[in-house]
Amino acid sequence: MSADTLLNVAAVRPRTQTNGPGWRAAVWVQGCTLRCPGCFNPDTHAHDPRRLWSPETLADELMQEDVEGVTILGGEPFEQAAACARLAARTRSLGRSVVTYSGYTAAYLQRSRLLGVEALLAATDLLIAGPYVAAKRNDGRGWHGSSNQEFVFLTDRYDERVYERFDRVPVVEAWVDGRAATWSGIPGDELAVEITELVR
Repeated sequence: MSADTLLNVAAVRPRTQTNGPGWRAAVWVQGCTLRCPGCFNPDTHAHDPRRLWSPETLADELMQEDVEGVTILGGEPFEQAAACARLAARTRSLGRSVVTYSGYTAAYLQRSRLLGVEALLAATDLLIAGPYVAAKRNDGRGWHGSSNQEFVFLTDRYDERVYERFDRVPVVEAWVDGRAATWSGIPGDELAVEITELVR
């Protein structure tokens, strides 16, 4: 299997509630040229090899968990669209849902002719799209980083009723593995500072 068929992964979380509807597996891909100012995940920007996975193998492993589906974020999933499309398609074939984040707008992606973009959109149930704008940072409700980002329902798996789940979404989740701590979510400014200090 050649390297260009593999998915470059920054991090994986088998179960999370802060990255889409229900309990989900989350896959942060490595590499993003958009580099939105204030991005929560600046360590995912460089297009350096991290952990290379067969998309199908990764989906098979993650879907052994009791989860509603997979969320693909990053990094920028559409900069690895072909590999992410395979991860998404495998997940869907196992009867689970796919949420994909992107810093690109939905309109840009829907008119793109880049390899794999159409396939990833076709295998996505819910697209959360648009650049992160620090001045419009989310107040901690829901799964979008800033209020300009749009929820695009690409299948009938999800619809506007997902907004009813916003109040049940944890503001932030933190995990400790030995001496290392990581976190995910959209904390307020003060909590973000506290978390950053804790994980150092």
